[in-house]
Amino acid sequence: MESAPHIITSAIDHLGVVGRDIAAMVAAYTRLGFTPTEPVPLMGIVDGKAVPLGQDSAHLIFADSYVELSGVTTTDPSHHLAPFLKRRDGLHILAFGSRDADVAHNALSQQGLEVPSVQGASRHVTYGTRHGDAKFKWFKAPDSLGDEGFVCLVEQVTPELVFQPPAEGHPNGALSVSGVTLLVNDPAATMERFKAYPGAASLNESQLDFDGQCLTFLDQSEFTDCFEALSGLSPPAFAGFTVKVTDIETTRAVLERASFAVHKTEKGDLWISPADACGSLLIFSAA
Repeated sequence: MESAPHIITSAIDHLGVVGRDIAAMVAAYTRLGFTPTEPVPLMGIVDGKAVPLGQDSAHLIFADSYVELSGVTTTDPSHHLAPFLKRRDGLHILAFGSRDADVAHNALSQQGLEVPSVQGASRHVTYGTRHGDAKFKWFKAPDSLGDEGFVCLVEQVTPELVFQPPAEGHPNGALSVSGVTLLVNDPAATMERFKAYPGAASLNESQLDFDGQCLTFLDQSEFTDCFEALSGLSPPAFAGFTVKVTDIETTRAVLERASFAVHKTEKGDLWISPADACGSLLIFSAA
């Protein structure tokens, strides 16, 4: 198999926007100027055999990260995303990347945390020039580290299959995942919990850096100051995510041609309401 043409360095391996209607999610993000892959079932590995996980997922692929659009097909209350989907549709998955899931597992265990076991998963890749079954090793973060969303650590076993962005790029100029905005009751306490994850470094009193990607922690008042009054979002939550783009004015033009209401932050980033992005605040930032 052809080797990967790059080295994966992103700390945030991927994010997941979760809902029930995968077709509607794909349509929404296509209209937002992305090029989603075709939806495929996500499979777990049990006793060496692939079994459906009750999710159909499409992906917004970048060179070093991706956003998963995950349509949950099961009503099983024990499904790992069921507690979060009960709250609302939206951004519910934060997957930190690791070159070795077992090493990451041991690092958290050595902090005295109760860490769920490492599992396997796969999905079939038909996009790009390299096709086959992409394989992953992953484990859920300890429950004691919070319930803002489903947090996990993942090792890409076959990164050469996964990280194949569209050759023509995304029409909105999106290049990579650059951060997540968390809406929480106590930003300082939540930040302290997230410092347990490997690679975390404080930027300031409201942000943690993970190898150039940023988690921003805001309470309700701070969130409203930044993004006005957005209905349907309440703490604790992964409120939204930020992608870097090649040219912010090109991004604006793509969004306005599609008749989106485009808002601007004080520092010049553009943002789209959760109502237009399947429950997730969507921020575009200049590279």
